[in-house]
Amino acid sequence: MATIQPIAYDEIVDLFAEPAIAERVLSFHPSPGMQERVEALLEKNRNGTLTPDEQAELDEVERLEHFMRLVKARLRQKLAQ
Repeated sequence: MATIQPIAYDEIVDLFAEPAIAERVLSFHPSPGMQERVEALLEKNRNGTLTPDEQAELDEVERLEHFMRLVKARLRQKLAQ
């Protein structure tokens, strides 16, 4: 089931999707430490051994990743205009 994003979500995406900071935003990647943490959480998820706190952490990481994808897509759209 898909969730509907609130209008405020779009406003925040637009705030971060500013051409003035395009290079920084488009080149952003999580740090190696964060990447390792996410990989560990994903592995535990595949094995069915996530704790409730780890599941909450993984859920939040997934929300943030989705947010960054939206920001980058909106920024690319603005730059193409």
